[in-house]
Amino acid sequence: MTLLGVTKRCCLIWTLLSLSIVYGIEKKSPLKLYDVPKAMVIYKISGGGVLSEDVNLSIKGKAKLRFKEWGNVEFLEKELEETTTGALHYKKEYHLCKKRQEKQVLDVDFHTKKIHERPLPKGKKRQKITAGLEPEGQQMVANVVCNMWRGRGVRRCIYKGIPLFTEYRALGLLYREEAVDVIFDINITNTSECTIPSFPVEKFALYTASFKTKNKKSSAPFEERLKQSIVIFEKKGLKEEKLSPKQKQKLLNILAEPMYVSQKKMLPNLLKILKKTRVCLSQAGDTTEANRCMKALVQIKSYFTDNRDNHIDDWDKEREGVLDAFDEKIGMLQSHMKCIRSAKYFSDLATCMKQ
Repeated sequence: MTLLGVTKRCCLIWTLLSLSIVYGIEKKSPLKLYDVPKAMVIYKISGGGVLSEDVNLSIKGKAKLRFKEWGNVEFLEKELEETTTGALHYKKEYHLCKKRQEKQVLDVDFHTKKIHERPLPKGKKRQKITAGLEPEGQQMVANVVCNMWRGRGVRRCIYKGIPLFTEYRALGLLYREEAVDVIFDINITNTSECTIPSFPVEKFALYTASFKTKNKKSSAPFEERLKQSIVIFEKKGLKEEKLSPKQKQKLLNILAEPMYVSQKKMLPNLLKILKKTRVCLSQAGDTTEANRCMKALVQIKSYFTDNRDNHIDDWDKEREGVLDAFDEKIGMLQSHMKCIRSAKYFSDLATCMKQ
């Protein structure tokens, strides 16, 4: 090939390369949300605190974060349980599954058995996970050394952009996610493990009212409600240590709103079931019939706690004792019913039930 031919060929290659850059034909490098290409993190969830006098909250659960392509495809799955003990008995289980890929986010709603699809905001970068936080040394989490960051009511430990430890504290309440295992092996980090169920898909525009309804807010897990409380403290410049007991309880009532709504409906329903079961038991002729009467009570009790110990072994021997216990429970709950109906907040209900 002559020198002139070589020169023309080089010019042609350079022209094509220039055009590809101008018109975006070249392959773009993937956006790196994490500084590792793929990983799976398993978390332990814990927390709780005092919601009101004689009512304690306990949080427990687990979570998995899985991603590939430097985080451009990401799955998050959580299973957690909120339980109260003391004057009020409440239990709520949450199963959350979210998938983010390319230009959309898929949220699985296991209650309605639907999938909410939302487009990602165009031109808007994901908020930096350490935004507003200050560095606070290093810590070992799940055998990995991560950088600890602290802000008002928030602590995070980050490794290569991956959160290994997240903690929220406000009003004496705590929510914590701590990694117990971090895996970078490609053979184990199969993102299909968090399978999106075959539910109907509902598409939403960004920030529509559908995602801001009161019902959606009140049914949010404790983590989201506690984070919102921290945001309110930050925006209003409130200092928790300067709050009066009345002000603190007012904020705690807002956090406990879903529990209040649930208990407000459940307690009158419990009274009805107790009365119905009492009538059924009074007519039971043997142990089999007596246990059949207890079935509805066992089901509603499991809503409050895991204790299902309402089985009758020998109706002839236990009859009088069981009926007396029902009379006592019905009388107690009946005496509280006027207070329960007039209760406007979670703390009001707690006061009713401890009387």
